[in-house]
Amino acid sequence: MRISQLAEAAETTPRTVRHYHRLGLMDEPPRLPNGYREYRLDDLIRLMRIRWLADAGVPLGSVETVLSVSAGREDKSDVVEDLTALIAGIEAEQAKLAARHSRLVVMLERAESGTELSALPADLAEALDSAIDNATDSGLAASLRRERDMLELLAISGRAPDELLSSYVSMLADDARRSTYLAAISEWTRLEGRDPASVEAEIDHVAQNLISLYPDGFEGVPEDLPDNRPAMTLEDIIEDPAQREVVARVQRRWAAVPHENR
Repeated sequence: MRISQLAEAAETTPRTVRHYHRLGLMDEPPRLPNGYREYRLDDLIRLMRIRWLADAGVPLGSVETVLSVSAGREDKSDVVEDLTALIAGIEAEQAKLAARHSRLVVMLERAESGTELSALPADLAEALDSAIDNATDSGLAASLRRERDMLELLAISGRAPDELLSSYVSMLADDARRSTYLAAISEWTRLEGRDPASVEAEIDHVAQNLISLYPDGFEGVPEDLPDNRPAMTLEDIIEDPAQREVVARVQRRWAAVPHENR
């Protein structure tokens, strides 16, 4: 059979067959007196096997080894290792696709309900939105929006522990803890623009209130955000020195908590 007939039988193209010749995956049959190459059934079987492996995701560079093992000419250990790695790669990609699908489903649900899209879990986004809507003054509302943005930055970067996000929901649902949190945020808002040295007591009071909400801290909360280049430091995130000192003290307290207590 001619190369066009061979390619058609294997549901591929003559160009692909020639590519396999160049890679050494298929021998080129000798030319007949008329100048044409004559392919035989063995060539078709070889081509079909190559296509079968390639369609399964086996790289062309590994095809020869796989075929040699199946023919009993090579040790199987390398092929087993390669196929295991390919399967692991597919499973990892499936996990990514499943996570992407879940995020898109949530986005669609929020879009259909007219809710702002957010990387935060729905219950946390709703709790924070409710706190913002019910804020007693514009400064508190602005600080809560900033807090929401920072949590979303953590969530998007993948560095927000589930414990941290879920704890916000439970804290905002608890009247006493929510009151302490909102009072601390209000005080934190009033620190803006003030000299840290002149408001030492206020800084310490706000920090202690925030620490009291989460005395054991959170495993995996980063000191700098996010984990990409260029890295953002606490100074980049919180420009005001007095407010920044509050967060720094909370971070230092959490860092000092023994791991077994977290």
